[in-house]
Amino acid sequence: MKRKKKPRWRTNFHVFEGNAWVMPSAGAAKTVYKTLLNQFLDQNPSEWSLVSGFFQHQPVLAFLWDPARTAPLADMVAQAATAAGGQELAAEAKDTLLTQLLARRVGLQANEGPFDTLTAHHPKGKPVWDLED
Repeated sequence: MKRKKKPRWRTNFHVFEGNAWVMPSAGAAKTVYKTLLNQFLDQNPSEWSLVSGFFQHQPVLAFLWDPARTAPLADMVAQAATAAGGQELAAEAKDTLLTQLLARRVGLQANEGPFDTLTAHHPKGKPVWDLED
């Protein structure tokens, strides 16, 4: 039986893995996001991205990380998301979301240089965003 490989995305210097969870509410996603962000502030921001927002009209929490350097952070995010009632996003939707998030991350880095994390800002000024808007 072949073992299925985890999807990985490559940027200039990093290979990223990712995961995403559908959260029970926007409030739960925001709470987990803020809690984790405060814990991650001392970590190198070029090696991870934590995102809270909406995807396919559902509140989500997503995390991209460099598996060679920040794998323990991924475990923390998974534990926090599931403890708050999050369910892993379906594989096809997860691949779409994570691909879009990585593309956004690479684009932002090209235009603005390093940054702490992707944040949940809607391009129309709304407090949250949905990548399908």
